Amino acid sequence: MTYSEKRIDPRAEINQEAKFKILSESDGEINFGYEQAKAKNISKGGLCLEVGRKLTEGNVIRIELPSLGDEKNIKAFCEVQWCRKGNSGNEYEAGLSFIALREDDVDYLVNFIDNQKRAM
Repeated sequence: MTYSEKRIDPRAEINQEAKFKILSESDGEINFGYEQAKAKNISKGGLCLEVGRKLTEGNVIRIELPSLGDEKNIKAFCEVQWCRKGNSGNEYEAGLSFIALREDDVDYLVNFIDNQKRAM
């Protein structure tokens, strides 16, 4: 299967512990607990997470990145755009788009990504 590139915002590769909570699922179940994840890359428009189970496209989740860059705590609501089996076969990768992100967090992400790109 070939995936077409739809990203419009520059991304920064990261290896960041994260946690998420599913707020809406297509089958009507709501999970009230947080699950562990790892953020692989991020942009002002969304991020890619490595998760322990398959997420359904369209699910709304709350994501927390506890210490991105200089200890900035990013909290946001996201929508699952896609989810597929990861390279190791034990995890999944999920592409998320931000639904709600504070304006100062957007500004922080733009600067963070610019700094990451310059450091390469």
